Amino acid sequence: MFYSSSFFSHFSLRSRFIILIAALVFTTTLLLGWVASRESAKQMEANIGNAASEAAYQMVDKLDRSMDARIKEVKLLLGIQALNNGTDTSLLREQLERLQDNHNVVSWIGFTDPEGVVQAATEGILEGVSIAQRPVFLEGRKAMWVGDVHEAVMLAQLLPNPSGEPLQFVDIATPVYGSNEQLQGVLAVHLSWQWAEYVQQSMLTPSGYLEDTEILLLSANGTVLLGPETLIDQSLDSLNHIPSSTTTAPQWAIETWPNGERFVTGYARSSGFEDFPGLDWIAVSRQPVATAFAPIEKLQDAIMGTGLLLALLFAIVGWIIASRLAAPLTRLANAADRMQDGEHADSIPLEDSSPELKHLSTSMRNMVARLLDQRSTINRLEDLANTDPLTGLPNRAFLNRYLKLAIPEAERNQQSMAVIFIDLDGFKQVNDELGHHAGDLLLIEITQRLKSALRSGDVVARMGGDEFVMVLKTKEEHLEMLTHEISRRLLSSIDQPVLLPDNEQARVGSSLGAAWWPHHGLHINTVLQLADDALYAAKAKGKHQLVIHSA
Repeated sequence: MFYSSSFFSHFSLRSRFIILIAALVFTTTLLLGWVASRESAKQMEANIGNAASEAAYQMVDKLDRSMDARIKEVKLLLGIQALNNGTDTSLLREQLERLQDNHNVVSWIGFTDPEGVVQAATEGILEGVSIAQRPVFLEGRKAMWVGDVHEAVMLAQLLPNPSGEPLQFVDIATPVYGSNEQLQGVLAVHLSWQWAEYVQQSMLTPSGYLEDTEILLLSANGTVLLGPETLIDQSLDSLNHIPSSTTTAPQWAIETWPNGERFVTGYARSSGFEDFPGLDWIAVSRQPVATAFAPIEKLQDAIMGTGLLLALLFAIVGWIIASRLAAPLTRLANAADRMQDGEHADSIPLEDSSPELKHLSTSMRNMVARLLDQRSTINRLEDLANTDPLTGLPNRAFLNRYLKLAIPEAERNQQSMAVIFIDLDGFKQVNDELGHHAGDLLLIEITQRLKSALRSGDVVARMGGDEFVMVLKTKEEHLEMLTHEISRRLLSSIDQPVLLPDNEQARVGSSLGAAWWPHHGLHINTVLQLADDALYAAKAKGKHQLVIHSA
């Protein structure tokens, strides 16, 4: 700080002003460049995220449409005559195999009798075998049913498996009824899960698609059904933004995956399509953050580089312009500083070196004059708003503002406060017998007596009519003694006769109610209410006395 101060002390105010203007222009230009870079980055980030969520949506949409097509084909199978007569097993098998040949994703089709025994099947596999305990029969005999991905059980050793990996199926089953509406059996179709891999590959093969993007498919409970080999059958419940079962709109987020790597991750949940009700599959598209946001970093570098060059250019221009404006502006600034020392608005010089500076200096003089007038008016209005016009005491509005400031101050100083409500006894009688003018003169005199009982720093305010409130600050251990001492003075002082014009006299008493903060309540409004209640208790006990709230 010493060296910095010594360095700038060698420069004139003119030079400092020029340096300031140049620095402001330079900083502002850089800031604008940074803002533009940031907003552009946000837009690009949103576009990249939306592309990820769109990829997930396309994946799940293709799966839903493919499943819908398979279901429609199963429904068409119901029209096969051999299903309805249930007699020609070889003909039924031949028709089922013809359908299987047309769709390489169909691994097995079978037709059971009402008891679950397979009557006809492709390649004759499982014919004569009961599948009555399998979900494909138990659910399929009730209505059209689609089962989620599962490993083969009975077909594991019977179907060809060149890859050697466990076979997985998606099941479709439907009841078959005869002309008499009696259950003829169940038509069951096992779709190879390989068809989902075909859909996945179709998402990744188009040229120009997102670099390093992976497509995953999760079950309804978050288990990986399709994706990188290291994640298969793993649960991804740890991801924070997996959409709930009620969320069908695609969405995206930056997720930290179980391996600790961060990915731009798009989600889309299956909602079915036409005849396919959906299995709550969740398609996930992910791309490493470093890869996804690489274009953003390039854009930011380009914008900031351009911004830096513009900042230097504008700083030089600002330096030149500021050097011409510095002298008259410095004079105006010095004049404004002198005004703080009490000089009049006329002390601002009238700069006429240019129309703009002349207009500026004239406007400053007029503005300062108006501000001074407004300040004077505001001070007068504040006094009127916070003061009772008859007694000159603070009013209720002032008291409320005072208490808001007094509470924090008392807490800092470890003080407590006594609130005393004061009500004049017999004031209405004075008004009725001697007139309101006499009542006003009495209130003015009582006000002087209240002020004389105050200590420095205490406040008394008129709440309205013949009711007053006194606020005393002191240490907690002095609360009770101070309350009684001040109350004794008030009771004695107010009780003295008041001399009115024409040698008339008026006399009133007083009733006092007190409560302590924070002893009786942590909120000052509570204490005010308790003190008011204590005042009414004092009146009920015969008036002309003090009652302190007691819990």
